[in-house]
Amino acid sequence: MGNFIRILAPCAALLLGCGTGAVSAAEEAPGFGGEAELGLVTTSGNTDTRSINAKVRLRYLIENWRHEGRLEGLRTSDGDTITAERYLASGKSDYRFTPTDYLFVTVRYEDDRFSGYDYQFSEAVGYGRRVVKTESVELDLEIGAGGRHSRETGRQREDEAIVRGAARLGWAVSPTSRFTEELLVESGENNTYTESVSALSVRINSRFALKLSLTVKHNSDVPAGVEKTDTLSAVTLVYDF
Repeated sequence: MGNFIRILAPCAALLLGCGTGAVSAAEEAPGFGGEAELGLVTTSGNTDTRSINAKVRLRYLIENWRHEGRLEGLRTSDGDTITAERYLASGKSDYRFTPTDYLFVTVRYEDDRFSGYDYQFSEAVGYGRRVVKTESVELDLEIGAGGRHSRETGRQREDEAIVRGAARLGWAVSPTSRFTEELLVESGENNTYTESVSALSVRINSRFALKLSLTVKHNSDVPAGVEKTDTLSAVTLVYDF
């Protein structure tokens, strides 16, 4: 994590000096679109490791509706030993009833083999509002409620009601770069799950970009011997379509 911050800091300083411009925070055009990310790191010789980080995000906009789908996979191995393995699938639909206000329904499934949970599945409905919208910055805040179904490794399934809060920030830092922050909090009686994804994308051309990201995940309740907080630093190639 320290190495990642040392790499990111000078890049961010350089980009901040460029001013805002062509990378707009405006809404996407109506219709179908999305992006795919891929990061791959391998080593051989004295060590034999491989890390694959892949993501796909799809969106469909029509009139007042916005539909989003997200798939993620992470797998890291050291020789024949798997040291990290995580899969995520989520979907969300928004109905915008004013230019700044919307209602949403969302579902989320995560299978992280090293989190102490066999799976975590949640569903929620709620209200969202675009609280900031300028040429270069947009910020959405959401609040909602729903349920979560999870099973700690070696235990029975637990069902609980949750309160869900989320924030999504987009900032056009320069004509070719964009910073995003996505924050999710799902709080229930047994566990509070928090996820923060900070990313800086630098556009290579009209279709490809290079992304540096830092993901921090935290479960307030985990089995003995399992860390409550996980972090992932990644450099990926992004393809827009």
